[in-house]
Amino acid sequence: MKSRKFILVSAIFGILLSQSAVFGQKSNSVFYYPVKSVVIEYAHTGSATGTETWYMDNNGKLSARYTELTEKSFGSTTKTSQVVIQKDSVFYTIDLINKTGLKQTVHIDQADIDKWGKNPEEAWTNMGFKKVGDETILGKPCQIWEGMSTKSWIWQNFVLKTEIDLFGKSTVEAKKIDIGGTIDKSKFEIPADIKMEESVINAGDPVFDSLGKGLERGLNDLKDMFGPKKKKK
Repeated sequence: MKSRKFILVSAIFGILLSQSAVFGQKSNSVFYYPVKSVVIEYAHTGSATGTETWYMDNNGKLSARYTELTEKSFGSTTKTSQVVIQKDSVFYTIDLINKTGLKQTVHIDQADIDKWGKNPEEAWTNMGFKKVGDETILGKPCQIWEGMSTKSWIWQNFVLKTEIDLFGKSTVEAKKIDIGGTIDKSKFEIPADIKMEESVINAGDPVFDSLGKGLERGLNDLKDMFGPKKKKK
């Protein structure tokens, strides 16, 4: 079983990565970025070590994130081999070890985006983060946002580095960025031997609203657990 720390780190980093996707949107179903293609290679250090490579093409209509991690905890070792492939508004989360996956079709209304904020900076602030500085990573000028025991280095809505301090520090940092290159289309292909489940999420469905409220509660819980403690009056 994955440790509580590993799950929390994965959840927070996933939320941070999703910021650029939400605010890159050009329509309700198509994710959009100002560059046609990019490949970012990350290194994970800390409680879990390994690599992560994110491929994005067609200004965000296609993306794939391949993750290979090893975590050692209480004398046991857990390995993760996962790919998340996005084709327009359809997401495939695939466990390459167990050969299982989940296909999700997601439609987001502008009103749902507006709940987070009118722009990325407002969304970061609403999540309990504050800008604490600037730094250059791989030649890219980044804004540093801090909150929920986390620091994130953001360049044009791309997360280039994240430090998460939960029972020890974990770091996810970009080691290489390739902008505008040609990406092998096989990176976006779904493996044939995966047992896939399916679900559809529509912005107007009560289920979608419940998921949004659940995420909001989860963020508030994380802020209560790991954010600055409020002084008692």
